[in-house]
Amino acid sequence: MKKFFSALFFILSLASISSACLAADMAELKEIVYNLGADSKTIDPVLNYTSDGGNVIENTFEGLFRSGFDDNPEPACAESYEVSEDGMTWTFHLRDNLKWSDGEKLTAQNFKDAFIRLVNPETGAPFANYGFFIKNAEAFYNGKAKAEDVGIIVQDEKTLILNLEYKNPLLLDYLAFPAFAPVRLDIIEKYENAWAAKPETYISNGPFMLESWRHGDGGEMTFLKNPHYWEADKVKIDKLRFVIINDSNTALAAFKAGKIDFLDTIPLQMLPLLIKRGEVEVYPALGVAFCDFNVAKKPFDDVRVRKAFSLAIDRKIITDKILMGGQRPATGFICDIVPGSTSEKDFRTEGGSFLPEHADIKEAKRLLAEAGYPDGKNFPKVSYKYNSNPGNKIIAEILQGMWKKNLGIEVELSNEEWKVFLETHRKGDFEIARKSWVLDFNDAANLLETFISTSPQNDSRYNNPEYDKLMRAAAYEMDSVKRINLLHEAEKVFMEDMPVIPIYFYSSSRMQSERVKNIYKSPRGYIFFRAAEKQ
Repeated sequence: MKKFFSALFFILSLASISSACLAADMAELKEIVYNLGADSKTIDPVLNYTSDGGNVIENTFEGLFRSGFDDNPEPACAESYEVSEDGMTWTFHLRDNLKWSDGEKLTAQNFKDAFIRLVNPETGAPFANYGFFIKNAEAFYNGKAKAEDVGIIVQDEKTLILNLEYKNPLLLDYLAFPAFAPVRLDIIEKYENAWAAKPETYISNGPFMLESWRHGDGGEMTFLKNPHYWEADKVKIDKLRFVIINDSNTALAAFKAGKIDFLDTIPLQMLPLLIKRGEVEVYPALGVAFCDFNVAKKPFDDVRVRKAFSLAIDRKIITDKILMGGQRPATGFICDIVPGSTSEKDFRTEGGSFLPEHADIKEAKRLLAEAGYPDGKNFPKVSYKYNSNPGNKIIAEILQGMWKKNLGIEVELSNEEWKVFLETHRKGDFEIARKSWVLDFNDAANLLETFISTSPQNDSRYNNPEYDKLMRAAAYEMDSVKRINLLHEAEKVFMEDMPVIPIYFYSSSRMQSERVKNIYKSPRGYIFFRAAEKQ
C-alpha cells in the first residue's frame, strides 16, 4: 500500500510539474491579432483576387521571390538565378532543404505545377495573364498550344528554367506575386478547389500555416508558426489570429479594448479625429477608388452618359470634406505615386489631369442632354452596387446625392455581402458598382492591363482594339521611357472612353498597439508578419 501511495504521489507530482510547464509555455506564447475585415472568398494563391485573401496568402506562402520591406522583390525560395545573354532564359536555383508545412520536400516541380495551373484556362485564374511572359503560356491559355509546350523546364529538384515569350522588365516582381507561389498538385488533384478551404489540406510553405478557420462576420482564422519554413529562426511570433469583423466601428472598439493589435479597417467618420489625436498613422498608398460601369448595358453603353456621371462628381469635396484621411482627388486613373518615365516626375504629374477636381456641372448636363436625357428626363432606372461596409455606404450616399443634384437622376443604392458582391460583379450583374484597385506592382501597367478586352478582371466589358494594341506594345517594350509613353497613350484612350469613374487616390491608415512592432504594411496594401514581434 505504501508503495502504491508513493507511486501515486510521484505520478501526481509529475502531472503537477507538466501542468506548470504547460502554463509557462502558454504564458510565453507570442500572439498577434489583426482584423482581416472580410471573410476571404478563397485563399488559393492562383484563384484569389481580393486584398483579404492576399494578406492570408502573403503570410502562408512564398514564391521564388517575395516582397521585401522596401517593397522591392528579394530572393525567397530561390537562392540565386542566372539570365542568358539574350535575356530570354532565366535559371533559378532553389535553396537547400526547402519543405512544405507538413514536412514534405519542396521541389522545382512544385513551381512548374503552379505556373502551369496559373495559365491553364480550365483553372479560371483571375491573374492568368500575369504568366503570359512565359513562352507559349498565352497560346496554351487560348487553346493554341499544349501544357508541355509552355516554356518551363525542371532541370532537377532544385533547378527551374523559364524560357520567355518576351522580355519582362517586372519579371522578379511578378514572381514575388502570390499567384506564382508553389502548390502541391497531389493535394489539389485529390481535393480539387476545396483543398484551400480546410486547415488539414491547406499545406503551405510560408512563415505561418493555417490552424483553423471559422467563417462569417465574427469568425476568425488562426495561424501557427511554420516550423519547416526556410527562415523559421527569424519568425518571432508563435500565432496569428485574423479576426473577421466587417463593421469598422466594431473593429475600432475591439482595438480600443485591447482585443486587436493591428487595425487598418478604420471608420471613415472617425479618421480625421484619430489622425488629429495622433492615434492613426497615414501615408500614401498605391491604389485608386473608382466606379465601374458595365459598358455593355444601357444607358452606360453611351460614352456621353458615362462622362456626364463622372463630371457630376466633386472629387475635392469627397477627399477634403468627407474622407479627410490623406486621400487625393483622382484626376486620372493611375495614382500620383506611381513612377513615370524619369525620376523627376511621377506618372500622374507626367500624364496631366483628365478630370477636374471639382464638378463640371455645365459640361455634365450638356453631355447628358446630347445623349437624350435633358436634366435627367426619361433616364432609365439604374442602381449603384457596393459591398456592405459603413465607409462604402457613406461614399455611395454622397455619389447618389451628387448625381441627383447635378444631373437630376435618382440612382438606387444596392448593398451586398462581400462574397455575393464579388460574384455579381464578376458576372456583370450591375450598371454602376463600387470598385477599387491597389496595385500589385508599382507600375502603371498593372492597373491598365486589367481592362484589356481579354483580361479576366475586365468586369466592365470594356473593348477598344486601339487600347489593346497600345497595352500589348507596352508589354513587349524594354526601353523604359518608350514603355511608359505607351502607357500614357493607353491611359489617354481609356479616359476618353471613360469605362470607369476615378474618384480618389488611396491613403493607407493604421493603428498599432504599443505591444507589437516590425509589422510591415506595403503601399500595395499587403501586411507582412514574418518579422513581427510582441512584448
